[in-house]
Amino acid sequence: MPNKDYYDILGVSKSASQDDIKSAYRKLAKLYHPDLHPNDPECAQKFKEINEAYEVLGDSNKRSNYDQFGSASGNPNDFFGGRGGFGQGGFGSGQFSGFEDIFDIFSSFGGAGRKTQVQVAGEDITVNINLSFKEAVFGCEKTIKVTKLEKCDSCKGTGAKNGKEYETCPDCHGSGQARYTQNSIFGQIVNVGPCKRCNATGKIIKTKCPDCNGKGNTKVQQEIKIKIPAGIDNGQVITMRGKGHASTHNGPNGDLLINVAVDSHEILVRDGYNLLLDLPIPFTTAYLGGKVKIPTTEGFYELSIPALTQPNTVFKLRNKGIKYLQKEVYGDLIVTVRIEMPKDISKYEKELVKKLDDSISLSSYKKFKTYQDKLSKLDE
Repeated sequence: MPNKDYYDILGVSKSASQDDIKSAYRKLAKLYHPDLHPNDPECAQKFKEINEAYEVLGDSNKRSNYDQFGSASGNPNDFFGGRGGFGQGGFGSGQFSGFEDIFDIFSSFGGAGRKTQVQVAGEDITVNINLSFKEAVFGCEKTIKVTKLEKCDSCKGTGAKNGKEYETCPDCHGSGQARYTQNSIFGQIVNVGPCKRCNATGKIIKTKCPDCNGKGNTKVQQEIKIKIPAGIDNGQVITMRGKGHASTHNGPNGDLLINVAVDSHEILVRDGYNLLLDLPIPFTTAYLGGKVKIPTTEGFYELSIPALTQPNTVFKLRNKGIKYLQKEVYGDLIVTVRIEMPKDISKYEKELVKKLDDSISLSSYKKFKTYQDKLSKLDE
């Protein structure tokens, strides 16, 4: 594989340890093994590349040569050095023990010879729920209707009439798992996978249950109460364990996943557990001071504006924000003052402001005074 980066193929850095390389190989080999992707040429090619990369990087001597010369043999003109690839030396040498490693990888799918019956959880159910801003802040309880698969009462989920009209699968002996052999570049590989004859159920049904037609489950409509915790935010997901579809393979029920959408507030903006408020006030209030009514999660609040409040002044009201999920801790309400000027002015008002302007010393405007001083220096 000239011009290919073995480290990139295995998804490891050049400083990775041999254990890291082996771990990465095992994960990828498990993911792309041809048994799991029959008739998929892309996965077969990927599996081949993974093995070729590990053939070099899994051997410390070959890896050293590859790092120095780009070739496992150390000879830049002979990439596999006559002994690389899958021929002599191949996976039976170095750190890779061939059959043993491959068998270990795929025994994790069930383990050869095990009698434990395969258990597969039922599928999850996903629903969307809309909350008002207030419901999200304080929490609430909602009731939703879902259509789900439940274990058939008549056959107790077996799919067989009266729950008894079945026999143990002769291929897997009731385990739901069967051993398969495959000829590969490593020789003959034995691994364990779902039994094809009984569809991993461990049972061969003789007479189907008439109520569920042998499926082992039936569709039901169910009302489910959902407790919405205080402080939940838009886009978060509530998971109710075991409230999803029933399993068809002796496993637990799936989960119910509730996607939460929260309506926005008319004035306040949520930022995590804090609330933000851009507060417009007349310039006269900023100059003279006063009280302004603002909204909070608990009603209205009178915010005191000191005289001579500057633009973009920030007031932080502690613990006036959103409650943290599962904690008795609250965020803050952060108010940013935006000073607003009137859109028009009468002759009388203009005269009043002119008198006010004349009465205020330039030294009261510190930033403007600094600006004027710098401007004067430019004229010198």
